[in-house]
Amino acid sequence: MSETAWTWMLVGFEVLAIGGLWLVGSRKWWGWAMVLASSLPWFTYSIVFDKPGFTAMSLLYIATHTTNLLRWRRQHRAQPPATAGMIETVEPSATLVLSPSR
Repeated sequence: MSETAWTWMLVGFEVLAIGGLWLVGSRKWWGWAMVLASSLPWFTYSIVFDKPGFTAMSLLYIATHTTNLLRWRRQHRAQPPATAGMIETVEPSATLVLSPSR
């Protein structure tokens, strides 16, 4: 595959990364998995075309995205669902009475 073809393929993976970052902004832990997946082709590109600066950059990004993915996944498992403990009672008039989590 030519270097020009690689660059267009990498643009596609960057679109994936932007989508992943949008999901991270929406507090979805798996957005980091998408961002991490988009970093792997850059590492491959750096090896195939002997670009040591890209290799170093890719390894830094891969380490950062992996750390964030694992950290966010752990936090996701540790947190109770958003509605846990919030519904206190249901009034006869069918009006919910909400209280903060305990």
